Amino acid sequence: MNHGYEASLVKRVVNQLATGIINGDYEGNVLPPQVILSKKIGVSRAIMREALSVLISRRMLDVRPKTGTRIKPAKDWLIIDHEVAEWRMRATPDPEYLRGLIEFRKLVDPRASALAATRANRHQRIAIAAAYQNLAHAGADIAVQQAAEDALQAAIVDASGDELLRQMGRVVRMGLRAMRPISHMQTLSHDSNIADYGNVVRAIEASDANAAKAAMIELLSHSADQLLGEAV
Repeated sequence: MNHGYEASLVKRVVNQLATGIINGDYEGNVLPPQVILSKKIGVSRAIMREALSVLISRRMLDVRPKTGTRIKPAKDWLIIDHEVAEWRMRATPDPEYLRGLIEFRKLVDPRASALAATRANRHQRIAIAAAYQNLAHAGADIAVQQAAEDALQAAIVDASGDELLRQMGRVVRMGLRAMRPISHMQTLSHDSNIADYGNVVRAIEASDANAAKAAMIELLSHSADQLLGEAV
């Protein structure tokens, strides 16, 4: 079998199993035997074993003798993975998890902003400025605002030059995207959000790492108040 096709097939099965887990399709939180799952989904047992191993590595499943393959509580799932973050939020979009996600973001964005201020090359600085302008001119459409903010966050983290921060940033954006409600509060706060990001972007443009970090911390403080207020 073609390796690329096999990898694509495994990913499809992983997503199908994850969707079933989220939707509560498996009685007693126990998956059927591999042979039954393989026939039901229409793949070989080898593909099914590999797909299950992916979910086990992400701490979504637990395999024990005589008890079969059990689904672990969502709170135990590994979240340092953008797909798992999305699945976790779809399964239990609760305020407690959102608080954890916000704390996780506080580890990523301030450091990324400081590094971007000193490491960003010319093209990355242009990308950050362009993303900020898109956010500033996003208008009243909430979906457009969110997409523009995601793009700006991604541009800043990318400019940090730190691969771990890039991976962690993807997890944060995926989780927040799944959690953020569409509400009037976001419309009301859009202008202040633009102002906060403006402070971050100007500090990066000035190559002032300390100011960029401080501005991002201030932004995250305002963002946390808004998100937690909506989630309660």
